[in-house]
Amino acid sequence: MFIKRGINNNVSFVVDDKGKELIVTGRGIAFGKHVGDEVDESKIEYYFPVLPQEISSAMAKLLVNIPIEYYAIANDIVDKAKSKLKQELNQSLIVALTDHIYRAVEQAKKGIKISNPLILDIKRIYPQEFEVGLFGIKLIRNMTGCILAEDEAATIALHVVNSELENKGDFNGYRVVEIVHWVTNYVFDYFKIDFAEKADPLYYQRFDTHVRFFAQRILDNDYKENDVNSSLLVVFSDKQYQREKDCVKSLSDDFAQKFGITIYQEERAYLVLHIHNMLKNIISKEK
Repeated sequence: MFIKRGINNNVSFVVDDKGKELIVTGRGIAFGKHVGDEVDESKIEYYFPVLPQEISSAMAKLLVNIPIEYYAIANDIVDKAKSKLKQELNQSLIVALTDHIYRAVEQAKKGIKISNPLILDIKRIYPQEFEVGLFGIKLIRNMTGCILAEDEAATIALHVVNSELENKGDFNGYRVVEIVHWVTNYVFDYFKIDFAEKADPLYYQRFDTHVRFFAQRILDNDYKENDVNSSLLVVFSDKQYQREKDCVKSLSDDFAQKFGITIYQEERAYLVLHIHNMLKNIISKEK
């Protein structure tokens, strides 16, 4: 195994006997060494394959200042995510997680607690990714002794979500959560009801799923105005839907102002119906 390029005394790009490029780390592994010199393999603490050049370079720079165990933690989280989600992830995830986990642990050591206001939405919208996040904070505790809150699991989950979507050339997962969070909380605040708690799960999940796909269509540039199905027109004429229509009208106005996006008539009708069904369900349960 020979040195191809040294990063610092403890990190180096190498070429093994089969011509495969690797990054290796170990105390003093590259000290006094030059390109072409043989590596003392007994000093190697950790090694991993060279990823695409821009990713490997970013990782090498990180490892100058970040202990290798943070790469090991990130690597195990990525492997867990691939296994659970049954899909490939963007290779840059390993760099993002290594950096993020190190910073999260350092902040925790200083007593700095970072909350994630979207944790409940992330749990609901991306449950499998959140489980990967829970695996991550357990692994961090086992390997560093640092106990992180579930807010951190939610943040790790978002890193995984973004990696999934980046690998598909898709949109930012954080924006989906942000839109769903805004819409659902707007409805909750308007009626002063926590529908996630009060309504039957079937009705709430239908509403939540509809809002999530609405957000995804927007960010996937697949949102457009369609002719309203005649069966939906009743919600605009029937007085029994008035409260729900008022809510959705107010929501649509504020949504356009905040996000610069018009909620079209068909979408408004579906929102009215979902809200109506949740309210009706809550009333029937209270009788």
